[in-house]
Amino acid sequence: MIEDEKYLFERISKGDEAAFKVIYNRYVPRLYYFVYEYIPHHDLVENIVQDALMVLWDKRSKLEENTNIGAYLFTVAKNSCLYKLRDQRYRQKLFESDIDEPELKANLDALSILDTSLITMTEIERIIETTLNQLPPQCKTVFTLSRFKEKKNKEIAEELGISLKAVEGHISKALKLFRNSLKDYLPIMAFLWINSNYGGH
Repeated sequence: MIEDEKYLFERISKGDEAAFKVIYNRYVPRLYYFVYEYIPHHDLVENIVQDALMVLWDKRSKLEENTNIGAYLFTVAKNSCLYKLRDQRYRQKLFESDIDEPELKANLDALSILDTSLITMTEIERIIETTLNQLPPQCKTVFTLSRFKEKKNKEIAEELGISLKAVEGHISKALKLFRNSLKDYLPIMAFLWINSNYGGH
């Protein structure tokens, strides 16, 4: 996963639109569920996610060679969230969506102390690799295809020649382990818990 994103970033920095599309498809759901944790307003979330990805594309040639895509996108999204949670115009929109002042302040406080830096992303990658290696071989394969290759359960079952129920069982088993190992990073890793057959927001 790490080497894959390093390669994609190299391609993006040279203007490769196909590589950007891969990152776009990979990070839209991850960023969506992250942002929605703090700003439960679909229109605002869509704007923040789209803006974060366009910032990556617009600044692709100016970013450092060792830029971590995840850390960069989550940090851009986090800063955009903080701005909107503090700006009166956007706060009013959130109030209209039945979000009260205490909830808004709690979300602002929680987001303010959330670390989306390279150090955090590197630690998350280390935990993911360690946790994956603790899974039985087929369970590891199923979970990797589901959460990191974005394949549907039915596709995985057909590819591996196992039943749909077996796929679901492997994913459920892996999720229990990941929920424990990544408990300190749940806002950033929320996408892991979403059903892989989910087709929209």
